[in-house]
Amino acid sequence: MNVLGRILRSGRSLSASSNAVLSGGTLGPYRSSLTRWVHRPVALVPAPRPAAPSVEELPCYGVFSPSVCNFIAERSFENKGSSIHAWVTSFKDDKSLGMIELNDFVFGENPRIDILHRVVVWQRAKRRAGTACVKDRSEVRGGGRKPWPQKGLNKARQGSIRAPHFRGGGVVHGPKPRSYEYTLPKKVRRMGLRVALSVRLAQGDLHIVESFDDIEDDQDLMPILDQRGWQSAVLVDGSPNERLFEAAADLDKVDVFYSENVNVYSILLRHNLILSLDAVKQLEERLGEDNRILLNQFG
Repeated sequence: MNVLGRILRSGRSLSASSNAVLSGGTLGPYRSSLTRWVHRPVALVPAPRPAAPSVEELPCYGVFSPSVCNFIAERSFENKGSSIHAWVTSFKDDKSLGMIELNDFVFGENPRIDILHRVVVWQRAKRRAGTACVKDRSEVRGGGRKPWPQKGLNKARQGSIRAPHFRGGGVVHGPKPRSYEYTLPKKVRRMGLRVALSVRLAQGDLHIVESFDDIEDDQDLMPILDQRGWQSAVLVDGSPNERLFEAAADLDKVDVFYSENVNVYSILLRHNLILSLDAVKQLEERLGEDNRILLNQFG
């Protein structure tokens, strides 16, 4: 029974001088007598993100490259205690520049083949042109006159020579232009991308490079890919890289993306996945914990 019903049954009257407000769950002066408390949920605020430590304070300072040290300092809170480590190399000469910790939630996902299948089918459905079209009996040219009289010729009655059972007639229930696109939940899409990254890392086909700044001309990319055995690869940078895109435009099995538009189908289509440090950082920030509250370790 609601609050108003309890007040009426108890025989109490609401006087104008009491200014009791009953809307919105506020009981006014009757709260103490009815002993009913209204639950007001309070939004939980995530713990404040601590400031990144100074690069000079890191143990790897002076041993790893400056870009690797900056990555470790910026991602030290989210990736602290991770069991997934990866080497960072130079894109040009395969020189080791340091080791970083990868986020467990992004690069340590379970190999859910069913999720990969759902995302790939969804992507291919969105890419379908849907332009297949045939004509039915009303769209085929001709056939407006009745071919022969209804009676008297010992023939079956017909209304048009463009009926489906006539040669040159229309098609029954044929395809028409349509869209095959449908909606896939956002969490499934995010999980599919995490699974694809985790599978490539577990298979040893995910490589992290410092940057793609070594590509200064369109002719610089192909020798590097041949030297490192990356004939079939997906190159992912942190932001749109026009120079890298132009260098890979004429290569059949090399695709170039940035962290915002990389997709599951392209990752699975090629044999190798090459990420820059900026791409790893942005992917970890974008695919981080889904609606999870960080533990407050600072107060």
